[in-house]
Amino acid sequence: MATFLFLLSFLSYLIGLSITFNPYLIPLWLLVAYLLAFLTALVIYLIQLPLVLALPSTNMYKFYLMKSIAKLVNHFVIRLKVTVHGLEHIPKDGRLVIYANHKSYSDGFALLEVFTRPMTFTPKKSVMKIPFVGLWLKSYDVFPINRKNPRETFDSMEVAVEAVKKGLTISFFPEGTIQYRHHEEVTEMKSGAFKLAQKAESNILIVRFDGNDLTKRRTPFRSTRRHLTIFPVVNYETIKEMSSHEIAKRVMDTINKKQLQF
Repeated sequence: MATFLFLLSFLSYLIGLSITFNPYLIPLWLLVAYLLAFLTALVIYLIQLPLVLALPSTNMYKFYLMKSIAKLVNHFVIRLKVTVHGLEHIPKDGRLVIYANHKSYSDGFALLEVFTRPMTFTPKKSVMKIPFVGLWLKSYDVFPINRKNPRETFDSMEVAVEAVKKGLTISFFPEGTIQYRHHEEVTEMKSGAFKLAQKAESNILIVRFDGNDLTKRRTPFRSTRRHLTIFPVVNYETIKEMSSHEIAKRVMDTINKKQLQF
């Protein structure tokens, strides 16, 4: 929806500006129309904010709105070209926690574009202080991570556990940072991240990000290719007796498998 509204607005603004003002300034009108179209799409989303705040985080329309915005940002702001292998491994129902490697700030947007059921993320707690953004994220039942106070994060895990139990998928980046941006292999994961799946008695889905990870340097002038590999679900029965360190090793070993051909 957001992409359609953006393209429709872009053409309308471009034609209107070209007719109303100097048609020889088309390069300028292209830029102005682009910015106005993006703002128009955001305003239309904001109009629906009361509905977003009222709906539960597991609501499919609410998830569709977030997914729609992610697609718009991917294709027309960050300029991501996202491909995926293993989409059939996403279960249609049941409790689910995603664990993935963290290679770029664009990882969440790339995952949102291809995922097929309501999900949320684990942003840094500082992000929640940003006006409007914090309110919007809170409505999606995100699980904020306080890197300076792990104890606070652990204490708030019960809220995330309840969210998973009611059917919301939570995506976790257990590396904690993107310091391994230029490395293909995962070398360390925070074992505490895996307590969420155990406490929620949830299956886990392992995701690997591959491809050009220089999004920050390339946006918006050059496109970036991202590929996601989604591995088969690991059932809760398989991990319930394992330590969090053992689960972390299993996830790392899976992500570090030889890259699939695509």
